[in-house]
Amino acid sequence: MTRIDPVDPEALPAEKRSLLETASDTEGEGDHSLSGGRLNVYRTLGRNLDLLEGFRDYLSVLWHQSGLTPHERELVILTTAARTESAYEWHQHVRVALDEGVPPEDILAVSRGRYDALEPAHSALVEYVEQFVEGDVDETTHARATAHYPDEVLLGIGALAGNYLGLARVLEALEVEPEDAFVGWDLENL
Repeated sequence: MTRIDPVDPEALPAEKRSLLETASDTEGEGDHSLSGGRLNVYRTLGRNLDLLEGFRDYLSVLWHQSGLTPHERELVILTTAARTESAYEWHQHVRVALDEGVPPEDILAVSRGRYDALEPAHSALVEYVEQFVEGDVDETTHARATAHYPDEVLLGIGALAGNYLGLARVLEALEVEPEDAFVGWDLENL
């Protein structure tokens, strides 16, 4: 049970209720599995509308301006979720990743820490994010990542992973749960 009750949409001013909609609903992102609903993460953050609004704006920039493809973006988010053991973010982004064409075997490689099973650029990306989350990116891993991603994209990777690292800690502290049955670390409930 969450430690802060999610906001009731009817308690918000009508012009602010769209902040509770999934990003794909409000930003024309296509047809993600997250479309058409109010996520617990936004309803919980909705207890502070200014924070939610700023978070949504920053998240949009990270998703669209990091220099990553949607596939790479989801690998960053899934790696961060796996390494922080954020069941909520893992649950949500497994579905987004599948919608973006990330193969289930790539998702499983992330959950199992088998980044060597990925194509070279994605392997370098996932290893970099794994070490980023642990707080210790070594020289070899940094060099391997820069062989595939230019500096401006490396900054985007760090900002995206940092955002989801912070969000994972907030969700954990507040015990925010997925809206439906957890998909599972091995996709057993997909």
